[in-house]
Formats: sequence, structure tokens, C-alpha cells
Amino acid sequence: MFLSLIFFVLIGIGSGIVLGLLPGAHVNNILPLILALTVSFSSPYCLAVFIVALALTQIFISFIPSVFLGAPEADTSLSVLPGHRLLLEGRGYEAIKLTVVGGICSLLLSLVLISVLANYFTFLYKISRPYIQYAILLVIIFMIFSEKKLKKMLSAVLIVILSGFLGILTLGSSIVPQQNVLFPVLSGLFGLSTIIVSMGQRSKLPKQKEEDRIMVKKKDLMKSILLGSFAGIIVGFLPAIGVSQAAVMVQSLAGMGETRSFLVTLSGINTANEVFSLSSLYLVNNPRSGASVAIGRILQEVSFNEMVLLIGVICFTAGIASLVTLYLGKKIPKFLVRLNYRYLCFTVILFLIIMVFFITGVYGLLILFTSTSIGLLAVNLGIKRSHCMGCLLIPSLLFFSGVNPFVLTTLRI
Repeated sequence: MFLSLIFFVLIGIGSGIVLGLLPGAHVNNILPLILALTVSFSSPYCLAVFIVALALTQIFISFIPSVFLGAPEADTSLSVLPGHRLLLEGRGYEAIKLTVVGGICSLLLSLVLISVLANYFTFLYKISRPYIQYAILLVIIFMIFSEKKLKKMLSAVLIVILSGFLGILTLGSSIVPQQNVLFPVLSGLFGLSTIIVSMGQRSKLPKQKEEDRIMVKKKDLMKSILLGSFAGIIVGFLPAIGVSQAAVMVQSLAGMGETRSFLVTLSGINTANEVFSLSSLYLVNNPRSGASVAIGRILQEVSFNEMVLLIGVICFTAGIASLVTLYLGKKIPKFLVRLNYRYLCFTVILFLIIMVFFITGVYGLLILFTSTSIGLLAVNLGIKRSHCMGCLLIPSLLFFSGVNPFVLTTLRI
């Protein structure tokens, strides 16, 4: 039995590597297929550890296409901007290493925090739910006022409204399957717009440095890890607050605008969120992610021993996934620097367009071009592109305010 579990963990890690390297791919997209193949696994435990290993590995590896290709999925969309900036400075490997450091450290810290706060999560969930809309509104206000100058504040309001309206139309309708709709939205807002700007500035991909040193102060590193861990747990038990929204909250409320600190925090949120989502199966019997929902169906009711098994798989997988991520973070740039950067950009743009069309069809392309236009507008207005996260913040605000049905009816969606 033990050897079987190890085998399926390793298969899950291998699958997670492949999935993580595919731009825009996410574990949630293939979970229905995995559950349909349940009979292929010798026991439910083998299937459960396979899913845990797959989901966690994908979290680490998915930063690679986000940083090197500017092709994000939902949980890494904001890493495109600081990651691409470091890439053009010849420090793409450092960007990857920062995400690994943030992921591993936040994993360990979140396990400690979860064990200490385990008895309070149900209470916190109940008392916080009626006030979520106020927290989201506060974040939006902070984002806007972070621009300091009145003209830029008004520009930020415009981008929040435009991206928010795009989010309402795409997330509130069925023109594109909901499990895939964020791919064209976020690829346009943060991916294509970033690549197009780089091409317009005649950016060249410089030779990448491979030094192991990361240029961030220990104090800032610890602060980023701590914020990432707490924010990841908050994302875990607050419904409809995603990783990207939490990253915006941390950036706005805690002043985490520095490139390297932000990458550490974003990676920490991703990892801590997944750890809590899996732990919530035992703590509150309420799955909080696609992987945890699937495991809940497989194991029915998770016992303490089963939770210990899943945590062991999480730690084992994170160790291997981090090493693989660092290895690929060194090897991939050596290949990319040999290519003409403009041709590489054209290739990535074409690849993203084909992927969007293949996954979401003609309507997905329309969403992609619209979101790219909003992303480019934010650049031309000289404001932070994090305001484009209005595409998720505004729909969440409407949902928790209870006015979402009225808005969708008014728009005839």
C-alpha cells in the first residue's frame, strides 16, 4: 500500500509539471476527467494523493510560463508584471526562486498557523461572511487612492469600472464555460498587454543571471512570507475571495508594491490557500478548492489519520516540486535567450490566441481582445495594471452585496 501511494504521488508530480508548463492551464480544468477515471486507481487513497500532488506541483510550476512567457492562469496573473520586469533585467531565475522561497516558507508557516487556529475557523467564517463586501470595497478604494495624483485616481476609477464591467459580463453569462472564462480575461489584461508593451519598447531578452542570491532584505522577506501565509488562509475560508483578489488586498493595504516582495507574497498566498483548502476537509468539513472538492467526494469524510496522510503528501510534493521548478527556471532561459525576442513575442501571442480559441471559441477571442485593450489602456494612462483586477473585485462586491441578480437582470445576462 505504501509503495502504491508513493507511486501515485510521483505520477501526480509528473502530471503537475506538464500541466503547470501549459500556459493558462489549471488543475480544475482536468479534475472531471480524473474523477471519471476513478476505476483506474487501486484505492481511493491512491487517487486522493495523486490529486494533491498534481495540484500542489502545478502551483509551483505555473509561475514559469507566467514569468518567462507572460501567459498567466488565474492564480498567477499578477506575477506576470513583476516577473516580466525581472526577466527583462536578466533576473528571470531570481523571479522563479522568489516564488519557490515564498511557496515553501508559507507552506510551513501556514501549517503552524492552521494547527494553532484550527478551533476558530468555523467561528471566523460565520462572523466574517456578512462583512465581506465592505472589505472588498475598502480594497478598491485603497487601490484607487494609491495613485496619489487626482488625474491618475480618475484613470484608476475608469480602469476598475471597465475591467469590472468585463468581469460582470463574462462571469455572469454562459457565452464561455465558466471553468475557462478567466483564461482569456486574465491573459488579455496581464499577458498579451505586457508582451505588446515589451515589443513596442523594443525590449530584448538579456542574458539571464543564475546567481543564487536573491536581492531582498530579510525583514521584507519575512514580512512577505507572513502576509502571504495569513492572506492565503483568509482566502481559504472566505468564499469567492480568490488568490488574485487577496494579492491586490495585500499590495494595497500593506504597501507590498516592491517587485520581489510581491512575488514572494503572491506565491505564499497560492500555497497557503491550497494547504488550508485541503485542511478544511477535516477542520470544517467544507472544501474550499477544486482539488479539495474532488478529494471530499473520493474520501467522503476525512479522518485525522487521512488528514495527516494528505499533509505528508503536501510536504513531500512541495520539496520535489520546488527543486524541479528551480531546475527548469535555470534551463528554460538558456533556450529563450538564443531566440529573437520579437519573434518569441509574436510566437507567444499567436500561441495564446490559438489556445484561447481552442479552449473558449470565438467568444473567448472577443473577450481576449477586449481585455487586452483594457490592459493597454491602463499602461497608456500611466497607472498600475493591478487595477484591472476589478474584473474579479467588482463581481465579488456585487455578489456579497446581494445586488448581483438585479444587475444581471438589468443587463439581460
